Amino acid sequence: MREKCGIKAIIFDKDNTLTAPYENTIHPLASSGLESAIQTFGRSNVAILSNSAGTADDPGYEDATEIEKAMNIQVIRHDEKKPGGLKEVMDHFGTDVITEPSQLCMVGDRLLTDIVFGNLYGMLTVHTLPLCSGKENKKDNKIANVIRTVENKALYANWVGGRAVRKRTLEHKVWKGEEDCSLILVDVDDGDATEEKKGGEEN
Repeated sequence: MREKCGIKAIIFDKDNTLTAPYENTIHPLASSGLESAIQTFGRSNVAILSNSAGTADDPGYEDATEIEKAMNIQVIRHDEKKPGGLKEVMDHFGTDVITEPSQLCMVGDRLLTDIVFGNLYGMLTVHTLPLCSGKENKKDNKIANVIRTVENKALYANWVGGRAVRKRTLEHKVWKGEEDCSLILVDVDDGDATEEKKGGEEN
């Protein structure tokens, strides 16, 4: 990803991407991927961008501070929630590391926040299905859970709206596509598989 896609830093959503909802312990399914990102890009170039911790909804950034202590990963402070907040992200990494958004990779489980945020500004995007289900997912925001299910079905489904959205996705400045640098780790077939990751577009 660094050599073939020009990526210099990785941004992760937190809940259901790195941890169970509202927990500060890295989920076992995410630990190896996170460690690989840290080893590849350096700990200072890996950060969390949450729509709760580190925002105006987090008084004194107490949640952000607790996450940083527990997970040893920086949490980006930002007033504008995803799919906004580009300036805060760029300021966090600094121009000595990131000179344009295409050098960033955004990883998350929400299409209409994480992936739209990255795609709006030309980042490489990696969509993951939620880490948790059943009892493990009991703390998940109920409204967010419903919206996530709807947006996945609407944007992945083979219907005119879903196809239109995917066609309008901007190409990444460096990433040439799956044949040159595959970013699909596990393909999904009608939602039966457990996880899919893909960069550069919402499908």
